[in-house]
Amino acid sequence: MQAHDEVSFDPDPVIPPAPRTTAAGLEAWLSGMHDDEPLDQGEPDIVASTEPAAMVTPDPAEIGPVNAAEALALNTFSTPRKLTGPDGAELIVDPERNVYHFETTSLKPLAPLLQQSASAWTPVYSETMHAARTANPAQPLERLRWYAGLIATPGILSRKLSRTERYKLSGWPETEREFPKHFRIAKAMLKDPATADEITAASGMPYEEVVDYINGCHAGGRLEVAAAAQDPETAPGPSRRERLFAVLNKPLFGR
Repeated sequence: MQAHDEVSFDPDPVIPPAPRTTAAGLEAWLSGMHDDEPLDQGEPDIVASTEPAAMVTPDPAEIGPVNAAEALALNTFSTPRKLTGPDGAELIVDPERNVYHFETTSLKPLAPLLQQSASAWTPVYSETMHAARTANPAQPLERLRWYAGLIATPGILSRKLSRTERYKLSGWPETEREFPKHFRIAKAMLKDPATADEITAASGMPYEEVVDYINGCHAGGRLEVAAAAQDPETAPGPSRRERLFAVLNKPLFGR
């Protein structure tokens, strides 16, 4: 069969939106500046208003995971789930046993699976779970969560963290062989609690890599958040009762 309709090409194709999983694209999307659908250009004979539209900034807490990696890093499910990669490889996580099953112990081959949409996670039933346990040895789920946090939002702190908070590793890190550059970041984070910017300066590593490592350690349960230091000028003073007891407890000659 031959088509007789003429095919016309649009000289001005619509540029697709930037991927959400890049630092610039994700920041724009989270700030309300990035739309999934292209803007309606309207009729050509209508003059658009020159008044800027009000920008609505969405609350990150109301936005679902941007990919499968963030869904895992945020611990959004507690029952077994499965991801199937473009090449047919299967990743099965079993939160009930705190393990995961995959065909290799390397982490980097998991990137194509974890960079899929968060909706790519599907439930796992007993027969599939039994087959996975037989085919691939169990590995610690904490390790997989660490990697998921590492790659979920490149160059952007997790929505549960803040650039002004101070962080420290909870113990000597088990740095992965695939990521030897993380040793310098880990070494800096074993000292006093510090912000992401301070860790960047102390380690000499790029800010984006520091942020990714912090995200990974947070997802893997290896991060401690230091209590915020209180400003002496704004800190509340002792109450009236506390002042009274302080006076009464002083020796007579010291009153």
